[in-house]
Amino acid sequence: MGVIATLGFVLALVYGVRLSRRGKRLARFSAEEHRAILSKYAIQYQRLPDAEKELFERKVALFVNEKTWVGAGMQVAPEMKVMIAACAAQLLRGFPEVELRHFDRIVVYPESYRSHRSGRLHQGEVRPVVGMIIISWEDFVHGYAHSRDAHNVGLHEMAHALWFENDILNGEQHFLNASLLTEWKKLAESEIMEIKTKGGRFLRGYAGTNQAEFFAVAVEYFFEQPVAFKAALPMVYKCLSLLLHQDPATEFPGPRTT
Repeated sequence: MGVIATLGFVLALVYGVRLSRRGKRLARFSAEEHRAILSKYAIQYQRLPDAEKELFERKVALFVNEKTWVGAGMQVAPEMKVMIAACAAQLLRGFPEVELRHFDRIVVYPESYRSHRSGRLHQGEVRPVVGMIIISWEDFVHGYAHSRDAHNVGLHEMAHALWFENDILNGEQHFLNASLLTEWKKLAESEIMEIKTKGGRFLRGYAGTNQAEFFAVAVEYFFEQPVAFKAALPMVYKCLSLLLHQDPATEFPGPRTT
């Protein structure tokens, strides 16, 4: 992402937060307005062939219109909904029928927030018991403005939701291929042990927390550093590529990250 585009992205989206904090009346966006936002700010959407853009748009519209959006100390502007929904559509590109049905509530904080349970500052979290995805908007914007650092709270939390959704019996469960998932867990366990004993070979240390965090961190690297990921951990990358029905290292390699 170029410097000018990055600056425009940050200014426009942070401006959206400021508007929402002032309590402006927020209109429902049309499909054309969704498309304009995606065309201007959503890198993944911009890269898609025209034949796939309509499906991406439909997924975004579903999340924007069917999920319950809650602002924690702020109003959630339509632009914000579109961009968070685009993050979900990016992850779910290989699953046209999956809607993360169980997670029907998306809560947006203006910035990092303190968890009532742990007392720690959080950038986001997923609560499967109550079907809730929580995102810090400031951290979400930072993640997409710095699109090659493999730190992306939107992708991380959506990956958690996808991980849990696969096992929730609600009509769209078990969309992840069972044999691939078994292989993935074996590879993940090996890498988690490598992280805990030797500091790891590529993924940051937080991936060694458990299987769910390993998956979420791997998704961040998968989309933001795909070429380097594939080179460093080819078997892990290939398994994740097959699981998600995507191959960004081949489709959208971008500049090589070392």
